[in-house]
Amino acid sequence: MNQKAHITGGILLAAAVMIAGIPPLTASFVVFGGMFNDVDHVDIPLSSQGVHRKLLHNIYVIGLFLALSIKYPPLFYWALGMFLHNVMDMFSGAPVYLLWPISHEGEHIGVGGWGVPNKSIFSFPVGVVIAVLFSTAYLVATGHLG
Repeated sequence: MNQKAHITGGILLAAAVMIAGIPPLTASFVVFGGMFNDVDHVDIPLSSQGVHRKLLHNIYVIGLFLALSIKYPPLFYWALGMFLHNVMDMFSGAPVYLLWPISHEGEHIGVGGWGVPNKSIFSFPVGVVIAVLFSTAYLVATGHLG
């Protein structure tokens, strides 16, 4: 997904988190966590060496933030944003390396055999739909909807 979709998705999920009663400052961690996955995409010498969608898009980094959230609870929402980012990216055309460096196989969910390229006009709307579904699932899981 493109950056606009990730930012919008993070804001939608942060809104759902606030509906569930979490303070706005803590809920903002969802947005920052959702953008954190792409820090390695910035065009600096070490970041552009073939590690994008490997270094920060794997489950181990999310697990690290979840483990840290035991001591610092707001980091749970950072990890939630990172998880949403990965789910959104799995619907794009490029693979996400969820188990890297253990596995070098990339994963993606090709709906009907296709993924949405980041530069496609469909990238933003598909990302928003995924974020709305994810946010709704969060509200249902926390007992604040349905």
